[in-house]
Amino acid sequence: MRFLVRADLRSWLVPLLRAAPHEWAGYTTRLLAGGRGGARLVHAHDAVVRPYRRGGLPARLLHDTYFGWTPRPFHELCAMATLHGRGAPVVEVYGAAVEWLLPGCYRGWLATRFIEGARTLWEWASATQPGPERAPLWRDVGKSIRRLHDCGVRHPDLNANNVLLGPTDVLFIDFDRAHISAVNHGGHAADLDRLWRSLRKLDPQGHHVTAADFETLRGAYREGNACA
Repeated sequence: MRFLVRADLRSWLVPLLRAAPHEWAGYTTRLLAGGRGGARLVHAHDAVVRPYRRGGLPARLLHDTYFGWTPRPFHELCAMATLHGRGAPVVEVYGAAVEWLLPGCYRGWLATRFIEGARTLWEWASATQPGPERAPLWRDVGKSIRRLHDCGVRHPDLNANNVLLGPTDVLFIDFDRAHISAVNHGGHAADLDRLWRSLRKLDPQGHHVTAADFETLRGAYREGNACA
């Protein structure tokens, strides 16, 4: 295996990541809901380790196998570390690991900080009812997306399960295909439209998320919130 981890966490993070392909031998973990599954909370260190898994049709054939010489976990780690350094609203990243199965063929894992009490945008929306009392949170999400863009990145897969609502912040995850630039070059409409489509797919009848909710989000985005 190959590792890319924070120097101050290396003593415990490398052994932890080594255990990932071996069903977490020696560690107490809990499977977390959301996304494509497989993400685990490691209790001893309050870290979340997410295995890379394919979606759609490729998942039926390849599941967790990827090809290439630039592993996605390492790319995502570097992208998130850069964004975190710029003050972007992303989850703090700890490290990544890659297990080479064959030359150019690998499986991977990414470790991030666990956010106690965090819910995805969809978990929150589906557990509450539309109404004016929810407007402040929709505005927070819109401002946070604008802040993310102003920090130089468009989210490659902005959907309702990649937006985390923490106790104090709105944060974003899943940047394995992100491309970072120095400034916001636009394209925000496509990201917002992608988020809206994901909400409509999860809630086609609009019982939990209305068009008015999302317009509140769009309005907050347009107000702007420059990167720190």
